Amino acid sequence: MMRRVIWTGGILMALAWAEPQNCQQYFEARKGELEQQTREFDEARQALEAYRASFENLQKEKMDALNVREMEVNATLAKIENLKEENARLLKQNEEILSNINNKTEGRIKEIYSQMKDSAVADVLSQMDTEEASKIMLSLESRKISGILSKMQPQKASELTLLLKNLDKTKEKAENADNNASENF
Repeated sequence: MMRRVIWTGGILMALAWAEPQNCQQYFEARKGELEQQTREFDEARQALEAYRASFENLQKEKMDALNVREMEVNATLAKIENLKEENARLLKQNEEILSNINNKTEGRIKEIYSQMKDSAVADVLSQMDTEEASKIMLSLESRKISGILSKMQPQKASELTLLLKNLDKTKEKAENADNNASENF
């Protein structure tokens, strides 16, 4: 056993004398490897930074394009909204004009039929569609309506009377609904 200890001690001493030379070579070799790895890391870092910069530029370009597109869409939506408002205004204006025309026409028809003789009006209304004839009759005074109905054939007079009754009820319901609606506000 002692031999072993002496032999191991001798080997260790030999290594201790030989080690500074081997360590120096080892450190030099390791230094070269580390310098090579550092260069590789630097190249990889530079490549990564270049990739990141190009990615950021691409993202910026896409965001700019998206912002431009969003502004275009918003401008188009604003135009659509303006056109919608303009169409609503024109529609309301057209409805008012049409209402005025209808009122003037109805007023003229009322005036014309009021001035005609009852028998002439009865003949004309007898030839018309029952619904249209009843609308015209509703615009006239009740004395005029009774005179016209008395000059008509009984069949046509009864049809018109029933329609006048139904139209009068419908008109009354609509007026009540309008009154209720205005009271609720």
